[in-house]
Amino acid sequence: MIKLINANKTYTSKAGIKVKALDHVNLDFNAKGLVFILGKSGSGKSSLLNILGGLDSANTSKIVINGQEFKRFDDRTCSIYRNTHVGFIFQEYNLMNNLDVYENIALALRLQNKEVDQSKVMDMLKLVDLQGLERRRLDELSGGQKQRVAIARALIKDPTIILADEPTGNLDSQTSNQIFEVLKRLSKDKLVIVVSHDREFAEQFGDRIITLKDGSVDEDTQKKVDETFIELPESIRARLPFVLKAKMSFENIVQNKLRLMVTVMIVSFLVAVLSAVYTALYVSADVTGDLMDLSKQTQLVLSEPIPFTQAEVINPKLNDSSPKKLNGEALVELQRISDNHHAILFPKTHMWENEDWLRIKDLGLTVQNPESLASDVVIRPNTELLETIEEASLIFISNRKVLERERLGRLPEDRFELVISSALAQYVLASQGKALDDYPSLLDQFLNLGTFHRLKIVGIVYDEALLLRGDQTILNTTYTNLYVHPSFLRYNPLPTHLVSYGVQMTEQTNTHALIEDLKTVGSVTLLPRITDRLNRYTRHELNLLMAVLVPIIGYFAIIFLGNYIASSILKRKKQIGILRALGAEIKEVQWIFMIEILFVGILIVGLVLVMVPFMIDILNFIFKVHFYDTFIAYFHYDIFSLGVGHFIEVISLLALVNLVIVFTLTYHINILDPVEIITGR
Repeated sequence: MIKLINANKTYTSKAGIKVKALDHVNLDFNAKGLVFILGKSGSGKSSLLNILGGLDSANTSKIVINGQEFKRFDDRTCSIYRNTHVGFIFQEYNLMNNLDVYENIALALRLQNKEVDQSKVMDMLKLVDLQGLERRRLDELSGGQKQRVAIARALIKDPTIILADEPTGNLDSQTSNQIFEVLKRLSKDKLVIVVSHDREFAEQFGDRIITLKDGSVDEDTQKKVDETFIELPESIRARLPFVLKAKMSFENIVQNKLRLMVTVMIVSFLVAVLSAVYTALYVSADVTGDLMDLSKQTQLVLSEPIPFTQAEVINPKLNDSSPKKLNGEALVELQRISDNHHAILFPKTHMWENEDWLRIKDLGLTVQNPESLASDVVIRPNTELLETIEEASLIFISNRKVLERERLGRLPEDRFELVISSALAQYVLASQGKALDDYPSLLDQFLNLGTFHRLKIVGIVYDEALLLRGDQTILNTTYTNLYVHPSFLRYNPLPTHLVSYGVQMTEQTNTHALIEDLKTVGSVTLLPRITDRLNRYTRHELNLLMAVLVPIIGYFAIIFLGNYIASSILKRKKQIGILRALGAEIKEVQWIFMIEILFVGILIVGLVLVMVPFMIDILNFIFKVHFYDTFIAYFHYDIFSLGVGHFIEVISLLALVNLVIVFTLTYHINILDPVEIITGR
């Protein structure tokens, strides 16, 4: 026995007026029979049927079958009730237009997680006189045939109740008669409740007639109800097959090809711009090592270390072979990293005279013609480059291990001797009008160091770092380095100041790995300075650019994606309502659009992957022009490359936005009752 207890329903009209549709309706139904519900328009007939079918929520109501209560309190419970116990036949048929006759009927079985038995579907078609029409499209059927398809769909799931809302409202008299004959046959084994406006058919076919008036039962022809228990099927939670969800997704994509193409192209371009600019915010992790390799540098400069005093680092009481006292965790860590990579960490000391640093111009040398410096090391010499060299501060290095590489001559034996780099040697030779490769002629010559010292050149160490205009790092590792005896720094009469540290690579050193490890010591700045300049430039310019681009790109991307998804959802709003009415849960419906947007996302990602490299090339070209006459431009080095991590972050953000849009738009529809979605209320 089936009971409807205390059914109330109040609607709020568009004018804001509350309308009472049902008023404390209580009804009991037999397990079998054809029941007609009659009444004038607005009497509450359809509201009563929708509440019985779980398609509409009542303010207070209970449905009880065999003493088991089904009350609407969440989507899952109501969906299970509709999927398991209710077969609904709508006045407007509410069939899935994208499915043929066979698939519409089979859909009810698929939602119940049942294998589609072809013979069962064919038997059902025969029962409703549709044999031979199983592969017909819906637009090839008459109204009566569509209604019989709806009946077959409702019946094949073997429901407890069959509910029909004005099933003949749009049909002629002859077809209506055929439909009621089918329903009459079904009522021999099932409870069939029909809402109708036609009393003649009700009296001809009905076992019971209930008349409503102003939301209450005005007349009921059956006073006594059989309390026989109904054999209930096990509750079934609806599952839309993935294949069906995917099919519905792709059908909508095909039907909206132009909108899809426009959306994908615009969003792809926006995301590609965002990805390229975001990638450009960070200079490649390998750029420092790459630039060193390209310019043939063998020394790194570590500036701005943690505070220290000269006495703590260079102790006059210790000879050169003794271990240095490196106070501070950062310096200890730098020493450890250097040792691990077979590199040599050493202090770089400047000297002060006459209220200024000692510079190359203080060596007492004069180069008249900048072109005389032209060599494999000095490229494109000019007056500006010559002035830069002359103004570079001298750096004194006393660590003898740094000189354990290819050189001419010997190591300094006292504080009056020194070794210079091959780059500085070329500068000295140019000042003397000699050939730039005549290194032996410099041995045993003297360099005037300001006004207080003359140092003998006893060796020349080969440094091949390429020097272009403005490359201060090269000057700090080639021209300006003077390798002296440890006693020179202990007993020189001028003030000294330890400005920075250097790291000398050896043949066993992996430059890129060393640089990566050195970057973990946050208290030092790693040069080449050209990299630092790039970082500062990209941070300043591109951060400003991102501050403008991100909101604009994000806004337009969301607008275009949201418009596409909203259009897709609204176009299939009725399909959503039908699936919900058949017992599908909100999550199952959302998956249809998730698959669709996933496909759209794949197209977008594919186009972005094609576009971003071109945009990165444009950025590289811009920076090559910006850094003209540096070894970046000279070697056509691509400072930027596709940052996979940054690209994934952008795509992940896009995916998150898509999910939020799909969830928000579908949830707005799904919180409505199925009947509201279908009817567009």
